[in-house]
Amino acid sequence: MEWPFSFQTGSGKTALIQIAPNLNTCYLYHVSTLTKIPVVLYELLSHSKVKIVGVNIKNDIHKLSRDFPGIDSLRIVNNCIDLRPMARSAEQALSSYSMEKLVNHFLNMQINKSKNVRNSKWDVVPLSKEQIEYAATDAYASLKLYLHLKDLQVDVKDEFIN
Repeated sequence: MEWPFSFQTGSGKTALIQIAPNLNTCYLYHVSTLTKIPVVLYELLSHSKVKIVGVNIKNDIHKLSRDFPGIDSLRIVNNCIDLRPMARSAEQALSSYSMEKLVNHFLNMQINKSKNVRNSKWDVVPLSKEQIEYAATDAYASLKLYLHLKDLQVDVKDEFIN
């Protein structure tokens, strides 16, 4: 998820939701002008077979529910897998690493988490080429890191899922 941020006003309303169903596809849903998340998107996010992966992802879901009334964050949070605890189980010293550092460490990949793009105006339509690349790369890297960390484990324990 992405949202505009300014040091004067703080975090703005959630503007973008990224969904990467596989390593070859990423969907970007620009939701900044909506007052309500579409039912079909909410049902997808809360479906029991959907896994939502990322660093500190549960807080993103709680923000989504604050920004869009009618979202039951607890229903969606059950599908969340935070990558930090998974990384910690593979290597204890990595528990406070950012997504960028985890991807670099485990996947030997450099991802551009430019502060200029991260703090840009995500609510403006259309998104810039840099914003699109940033958002899609974030979703791709999250999925790729999840799959890699999952392969490092014999099984993903419940503590990672809840």
